[in-house]
Amino acid sequence: MPKRFIQKKDSEIRPVACSEYNANLQIEILNIDITNLIEPVLDIGCGKKGNLVKFLQKHGIRATGIDRFTISKSNLTNADWLEFDFGTEKWGTVISNLGFSNHFIHHNLREDGDYANYAKKYMDILKSLKSGGSFHYAPNLPFVEIYLDKKQYMVRTYDIGDFDYQACVITKL
Repeated sequence: MPKRFIQKKDSEIRPVACSEYNANLQIEILNIDITNLIEPVLDIGCGKKGNLVKFLQKHGIRATGIDRFTISKSNLTNADWLEFDFGTEKWGTVISNLGFSNHFIHHNLREDGDYANYAKKYMDILKSLKSGGSFHYAPNLPFVEIYLDKKQYMVRTYDIGDFDYQACVITKL
């Protein structure tokens, strides 16, 4: 996920999250057909306002979002995804657009990255899916997806316009 940095008055540099993505853009990027979503839906890295969560709710879909920058209120929870308990066979659909997987890639490429924690949490997310449920995310994680048990998970990737990465849908069989 691209980040901008701003300098505060006291010269301390802190990251600033990118602007909120519009729900229609996320649905297009992640190749989601909202009429086929299995509920409940969890949006990991939903953003401060939870735009996709609100959109899905307006369409009668039970949706929840987590993000470090949101204020906890109805269906939005202030939480760090590395500390969040995703549960077991709890979610019908999990969504993360330019959030979890982007950070996973970043940590996988860093010499001092926390890739092991991200790999564990990725598997926790997959375990949290109900049978037939799906995890929609971008960018895809080919260095992990190739190792998933094909008897347990179906992996589909999709091109996203002219970008050099793909979106991925993992379905729990």
